[in-house]
Amino acid sequence: MPFFVRYPQIIKEGSRSDLLINNTDFAPTMIELAGGKVPEYMQGHSFKRTIEGKKENDWRTETYYRYWMHMAHKLGNPAHFGIRTNKYKLIFFYGVDFKDPPRTGLWGSQADIITPPGWELYNIEEDPFEMNNLYSNPEYADIIKDLKQRLKKLRQELNETDENFPHIQAIIDEHWDD
Repeated sequence: MPFFVRYPQIIKEGSRSDLLINNTDFAPTMIELAGGKVPEYMQGHSFKRTIEGKKENDWRTETYYRYWMHMAHKLGNPAHFGIRTNKYKLIFFYGVDFKDPPRTGLWGSQADIITPPGWELYNIEEDPFEMNNLYSNPEYADIIKDLKQRLKKLRQELNETDENFPHIQAIIDEHWDD
């Protein structure tokens, strides 16, 4: 997702970066820009150096994300999680609400709709609009295996397992073929 920052005192006009940032990086960055010290317990990383036009040291090569809001607000987006690198995005749609039974009666929520589980893989360098799902293409089997291992590792590191959501974990277990 594009991310724009305007801070003329620091950022050179027209500068760009392909750094993999995510929303957990916003607070640490704002704290550092304000002159504060980022607490150790904070999950993200500051990208202040990038904003200043400097190279980041040891920055992540992949990022994890999760969309919990299954079919919320009539957006029609199924619950899913995934891993994104500069070249690929691997997504697992598990398709159920985090509540079991699902939440009902919320404004615009369609959380009671169960969508089919499934995997998607995109080469975002060649297909930036994610129109061609490569998951079933045997040429990408090694890439998928590697990304699944990295995804599993990230989920464990972030304590992003679904042990507290056995109905979701059962779907993951059924459809996670290493």
